Amino acid sequence: MSVTSSIQVGAAGLLANAAALAGIANNIANVNTVGYKRLNPSFSSMVNGQSRGGAYAAGGVKATMRQNMSQQGLGISTQSNTDLSIAGAGFFVTTKKAEGVAPTDARQFTRAGSFTLDKLGYLRNDAGLYLQGWLANPTTGQITTNPSDLSSLSSINVASFGGAVDKTSRAGISANLSSTQAVSAPASASVAKAGVAESPSGTADYAVKYSPTGTGNQYAVEISRGGTVVSSGVATYDPTSGALIGYVPKGATAAVTSLTTAGQTVTLAALGLSTKADAIASGAYDPATRSMANYAVAPGTGVKPDFEIQIPVSDSKGGQRTLTLSLLKGPGPNEWFAELRAKPGDLDNNANGLISSGKVSFTKDGKLIDTGNLLGGAGHDTVSIGASDPSATGSAPRWADGLGIAGQDLKIDLAKAAGGLTQYDSPSLLQAVDANGTMFGSLINVEIDDQGYVTAIFGNGATRRIAQVAIATFANPDGLAAGNGGAYSLTTESGGFSLKAPGEGGAGDIASSTLESSTVDLSVEFTELIKIQRAYSACSKIITTADAMLVELLDMKR
Repeated sequence: MSVTSSIQVGAAGLLANAAALAGIANNIANVNTVGYKRLNPSFSSMVNGQSRGGAYAAGGVKATMRQNMSQQGLGISTQSNTDLSIAGAGFFVTTKKAEGVAPTDARQFTRAGSFTLDKLGYLRNDAGLYLQGWLANPTTGQITTNPSDLSSLSSINVASFGGAVDKTSRAGISANLSSTQAVSAPASASVAKAGVAESPSGTADYAVKYSPTGTGNQYAVEISRGGTVVSSGVATYDPTSGALIGYVPKGATAAVTSLTTAGQTVTLAALGLSTKADAIASGAYDPATRSMANYAVAPGTGVKPDFEIQIPVSDSKGGQRTLTLSLLKGPGPNEWFAELRAKPGDLDNNANGLISSGKVSFTKDGKLIDTGNLLGGAGHDTVSIGASDPSATGSAPRWADGLGIAGQDLKIDLAKAAGGLTQYDSPSLLQAVDANGTMFGSLINVEIDDQGYVTAIFGNGATRRIAQVAIATFANPDGLAAGNGGAYSLTTESGGFSLKAPGEGGAGDIASSTLESSTVDLSVEFTELIKIQRAYSACSKIITTADAMLVELLDMKR
């Protein structure tokens, strides 16, 4: 009977509008909930299959609540760097536990990005869900993303980087060496040899000048007879015995043992060149036996440098070391002898701290042209210091065993740094030493950029990239199943997920220090309340009207 179906329709209308009222009430209650998506009441009519011919029976109405997941709330600025919102499509991937997450454990997806650090240093939001991302390789710092494998994600932990150090790997030097610097005696020492016997007969007065070449146990020798230079070349000595290995005159290809001038021959032994004794006695500079590094330990055993540059170095533990670049003006107008040394005692196998030595040369307009063997030869600009190792042997410089630190390669930039090393007619002056590396620093802050990179910032200025936040996108985000705390789960309607880096492949960018507000608009909700209230009253009127009609029908038999 149509009147009876009208009562049923009225009751269905009451139920549908009551359900819509519940949805609106939920919207109003969550007006300040971060990342909340408004419930939108949707009504659909029901058709009674018994309606046929001229008879009609009302079917009714059904209400469903639909969340518009694609609608984005406004961004609200906050004071916390770990408050996150997504500007665009996608959801944060989260888990209910931080550690021991298995591939079979459920993942939940949320837009509620109010993350803070828990007691273990994991990023967790107000609903207790832990943020997931791709972690950086602890050795290389590289991050590898995987668009389809949830097991490649891990909970992001900041406390694992409680402190950090950066060992020095590069130092740029800007300094000037005075072109008018006087040549010191050790750079051009001379030994007089009076009455040297010659053959076939007679004697003559000779003088032998020893100048360093920058290589240990080797000298540039100039031999004069009666005040006239008769030979110049290079003499090399055995580092153990001090005996002459060979004297090669300039322009010659083989070593000689004697010299002939105006028919008179003199042996090198008669000139004192057969051993290193005369060179040592003359006070000539030698990076192997009479060095500037020796002077730093005991002045009487070495040569005082004309200029020195201090280079601060951080080791692998954040300890502060100092390397010194010592320079001695050479006899040539555009050459200086150079030594790089550590503090005495900092190296295991070189008591004076000497790391390397060589001769640096400048062009006629004062620009650096060559560093000799100071930094490993032509085309090289790096020195290596080996790790502390009690079992190591050899003469290559290495850190002292007691320091227990790792080896490091140090690039010394003398030419490309701002200003570089120059030789002008101006006083020797250090302008700047720019070295990287830092001492130990504690974690002071965490920053997350628009690409989702989580970066730890330390008190020493060092930074470490920890992880990258993953964004999950869906073919039909409106099909996700809602859960507590603004979390959503996969359903058949939502389709599968795709993991993406923020800002790539349709995923939104990350905005730190912001939270996504609720999509609820109170003016809309109050308007809906009025409509639902009117509809509810009208449905109740259907029931009272149908009831009155049934009463009239019953009264007909009286």
